[in-house]
Amino acid sequence: MKLASYKSTRPGLQGLANRIIRFRLRGQYSHNEVVFEPSDGVGFLMPDGTCEEVDGAMWCVSSVAAERLPAWSPRRAGAVGGVRFKRIKLDPAHWDVIDFPVDAKYAAFRAKYSQGAMYGWRTILGYLTWLVPGQAGRATCSQQSAYLGAFRDPWRFDPCTLHSAVEAMGSVRR
Repeated sequence: MKLASYKSTRPGLQGLANRIIRFRLRGQYSHNEVVFEPSDGVGFLMPDGTCEEVDGAMWCVSSVAAERLPAWSPRRAGAVGGVRFKRIKLDPAHWDVIDFPVDAKYAAFRAKYSQGAMYGWRTILGYLTWLVPGQAGRATCSQQSAYLGAFRDPWRFDPCTLHSAVEAMGSVRR
C-alpha cells in the first residue's frame, strides 16, 4: 500500500484551492490518496474486484470536495463530495508516492465501509479561519487517509503532516 500526495496545481478553481491549501499549510501538498497495489491482496474489496493496474491507473481512496461520487457508490451515489474509490494515474510530476506501512486489508475494509461519507468542509474552513471546528462523520482527504492507516486522532492530520508522518514511519521500520 502507498500514500500519494498531490504536489501539482489543477486548472481553474481547484487550482486556486491547491494553492491556498499549500500556502496555509506552508507545505508542498494539497491532497492525499491511499493507493492499493496488486501485492496488497485486497482486490476482492475493490469496486471491480481487482487491484491490477489498468491503463497505468491504480485504485486510490480519499475524500474529495468537488468530484461526483460514482454511480456504484453504496451511499450518496451521484452526490458531489465525499469518500470515493477512483483509478488514478500517479504521474511523478504531480504526485509524490511513498510506502504506507500499515495493514492493507484493514485499510481496504475501512475504505469500503466509509465509501460515500461526506466531505469535511468545516475542517477546510478551519484551516483558513482557525475558528471553525470540524464536524463528526465527515472527513478531508488527509483525515480519511489517516483513518485508513488506523492513526489515532486522524482529524489532526493535514496533507503535509500526514505525508511527513508516513515518511517517518518508513524510516523507523527500516
